[in-house]
Amino acid sequence: MTTKGYITISGKENGKRIPSRVLEEMIHRHIKNGRRNIEIEALGQHGIGGRLWDADSEPVDIKITGQSGQRTGSLGHANTKIEIFGPASDDIGWLNAGAQIIVHGNASNGAMNGAAQGKVFVGGNLGARAMTMTKRNPRFEPPELWVLGTAGDYFGEFMAGGIAVICGAKSDSTTQILGHRPLVGMVGGTVFVRGNVEGFSEKDAKRIPMSDKNWEWLLENLEIFLKKINKTELLVSLS
Repeated sequence: MTTKGYITISGKENGKRIPSRVLEEMIHRHIKNGRRNIEIEALGQHGIGGRLWDADSEPVDIKITGQSGQRTGSLGHANTKIEIFGPASDDIGWLNAGAQIIVHGNASNGAMNGAAQGKVFVGGNLGARAMTMTKRNPRFEPPELWVLGTAGDYFGEFMAGGIAVICGAKSDSTTQILGHRPLVGMVGGTVFVRGNVEGFSEKDAKRIPMSDKNWEWLLENLEIFLKKINKTELLVSLS
């Protein structure tokens, strides 16, 4: 079945849910046959949109409706774009190696864990232990995580590279934007936060003044982020 240039794959067959492994094989088969625009009607299958190396340098566009399962976009390949029309389950962008992932809703625990490249844009809040154990190869652009709302506990634990922007939308002065015990063991990377950040690990992270260069980067990319999640009306208030 195709729609608007996309081939559509249902997550069930004969009324039964297709196993994650089988759905992944179906996606890879379409990629090998030259398909680059795929819509998945998911039923909680894991790892959708990850490891699509067969497309090489050609862009691949994956749209996910229904319920995406754990580790969506895990081991995501550069030139892969994944758009989730709803919330995301645990470990989105796990070990991301270049994929761009857009979530039109909240994301659960473990977003961008161990990521080395790629970008995740979340149009809601995050669960616990996001952006942990990230890394950065200076030959490539750093991994990025953008969040419209707040992050859960243990954010940025053992973070070793990358950039996170937590906008704290719809939060008040008492809200812990980074949750409980953020940035423990952090050794690298940068986190931009709008709102209350009391309680972060001052042994591992430090506040620094916002430079003009950082502010220009933030404004430019904030607009891009809000376009991705269809929230451009928030640009003035967030900036």
